[in-house]
Amino acid sequence: MPLILKNSSTHDESIALLANVLNKDKEALLQLLLSVCKRKTLNRIINCPTYPVRKMTDDLEGRLRLFKQSVAPDPYGMSNALAVLCESIIDDKRRKEMGQYFTPPQVAKEAIDLLNLKNEETVLDPGCGTGIFALGILRHLAQEREDVTGVKYLGIENDPILALSTAISLDWVGAPETWRVLFSDFLLVELKQHGEGFRENEVYLEDIGFKRIDAIIANPPYVRYHRLGERNGIVTKLGISMFSGLHSFFLAHSSRLLRSGRMVFLLPLEMEETKYGSDLLRRLEDRFGISRKSVCFDKKSCTWSVFKEQGPRMKESILNHESILFTLFQFVSRERPIEPPSERVPSEQRRSKKEITALLTSLALVHRGISTGANGFFVLTNSFVEKIELSVDARRRYLNKVIPTKIQLPNVFSDKCWNEYKESGEPCWLLSLPSDEPAERFPSAIKKYIRMGESKGIHMLPTCKNRKPWYHIRVGNPPNLVFTYMSRGYPRFVYNEASAFNLTNLLSIYWRVPSCRFFDMAPRVTELLNSDLRNWIDQKSVGRKYAGGLIKFEPGDLRTMPVSKHTLNELSPGLQYFSAT
Repeated sequence: MPLILKNSSTHDESIALLANVLNKDKEALLQLLLSVCKRKTLNRIINCPTYPVRKMTDDLEGRLRLFKQSVAPDPYGMSNALAVLCESIIDDKRRKEMGQYFTPPQVAKEAIDLLNLKNEETVLDPGCGTGIFALGILRHLAQEREDVTGVKYLGIENDPILALSTAISLDWVGAPETWRVLFSDFLLVELKQHGEGFRENEVYLEDIGFKRIDAIIANPPYVRYHRLGERNGIVTKLGISMFSGLHSFFLAHSSRLLRSGRMVFLLPLEMEETKYGSDLLRRLEDRFGISRKSVCFDKKSCTWSVFKEQGPRMKESILNHESILFTLFQFVSRERPIEPPSERVPSEQRRSKKEITALLTSLALVHRGISTGANGFFVLTNSFVEKIELSVDARRRYLNKVIPTKIQLPNVFSDKCWNEYKESGEPCWLLSLPSDEPAERFPSAIKKYIRMGESKGIHMLPTCKNRKPWYHIRVGNPPNLVFTYMSRGYPRFVYNEASAFNLTNLLSIYWRVPSCRFFDMAPRVTELLNSDLRNWIDQKSVGRKYAGGLIKFEPGDLRTMPVSKHTLNELSPGLQYFSAT
């Protein structure tokens, strides 16, 4: 049963039956939609595409009767029913390419409540899908007032079937004529005040009767950057990172169209966790006050729930390991108040440097682990190394010890641990071929392995194709410590006694205090750092919380960890450390 159905106000099993009948048959769904719509329905679509001629057949009549019976009890459930049917014709590959994930009714209701539409306002719905937000807004307005004509609506959709679905949903509930659907790429929609068009086929809102936008509500398509095509120009126009997903394009472009007012966006939590996302949010905070609500999807029961965040971290009791989190971001336009000049603090009131505890960044470098781009190719088991018959000399030159992923790390990762994992079949060898050695000089086994990788397209993967040559991985020196930056319960520092390299599942810690006794007492220092870390988490509620008590630390977060005086004295008695800013 489609996930949207389990969260829908349309409970009739006939929709599920109809979805099964339409399975992957796009033409059958389109004929069903055409049999529902009228001429005035198509008139709602600006730049209306050309649809095929309607063909009434015996099987279509039966499907149409079944469809009308299922949505008759609740007209506002039309958009949810159409979402179920549209899901039935989209395979997983196409869904990922287009980023088409329909909004559950409970989440739509929460977003609409946040939007708080007022009379005489115009709302924009980029990527409107089947009109779930549109009908949710109409239901909300109808419950609050008799006349809903004071509010204007414009949905934007570049999929012809979805644009038609939204028009049908609006017509089904008798929406005002000012509620329209624009068939266009949202990123081509512009305001004339922005000057000359950036690309061909741009559509100006003023030309289609929408001179002002007061509010924007969106569940934008979730498409990662490596699935997008040429985008250099639009990235420059929007001022965002090349690594941004399509949802970031929608958010940045919406902020350009909205001169004042508010936006409500359903976005993945990674917007706060990634550099491209956090940079964009930080930039928007100059114009908007941003509030958040967490949206939790439980994979076991296929149900959605929305709840407010409690302080910097969400209540662990709400989450479990079978949940996925999104976030409703509410952006409320604001004018930044002029802050009074700060008064100079008298020197006698300043804290003495001797009282300031050191931050980890003053003692160590914190970096991400090695990103191979294809662990299955570059990280090898010992049995595979033996199978390809590498010589002892070749192993010494081209292979490095690496800490396996998905293992339970001890407090000290020793050579004994590494050998045990190697013998148990874990991938423990990192293939690191030098960039300055011509490929023709590699042993025949290595050259054959490279050709095999190219035949599988490894060299075309995003990370690999940006390296020259693609198979070269820069390794540097193994870290002194590694850090389990994403873990359930408390994260940990682990002493890397084996001097093995680590991948992106761990952070790399390189000790840089010149006079410390770290190498003489590494296990003890590791124990003290873990104690400081636990105290920091308990006292300051640091770390980013995910489902099931998962805590995540980015390198920038970990660098600000305070190191206690007790740990500093253990490292190097008598030395004075100062906090970094």
